[in-house]
Amino acid sequence: MAGQRGFTLIEMLVALSVFSIAALALLRIDAYAVSTAANLQENGLARLVAANEAALIASDPAAPVRGQSARQVVNGGQSFAVVTDVAPTPDPRFRAVTITVRPLAGGPSRRLVTVKRVDR
Repeated sequence: MAGQRGFTLIEMLVALSVFSIAALALLRIDAYAVSTAANLQENGLARLVAANEAALIASDPAAPVRGQSARQVVNGGQSFAVVTDVAPTPDPRFRAVTITVRPLAGGPSRRLVTVKRVDR
């Protein structure tokens, strides 16, 4: 039938391969977006825990005790290890407080450094 028009088998195979490559690229982007969103949530919670610890130290009328202390905190349904390191500064009226927060489920730690005034 010379009057019929349509696609050849080669044209269909080329179209399917182009579509497949585009679909695979979209799947990779989707997987990357999901993992990035999970990392952002974990990092955000770790930063929030560090900010909460800094607020507790800033609002405590007592001077922070020099040295290192560690404890576990649960926030947003996740457990975190919080290490607080209090060190002197060149100015004896202040102490540097370094707060390190690490998710117990694994992942990178977050560090926050603040300064607390010490009344003498």
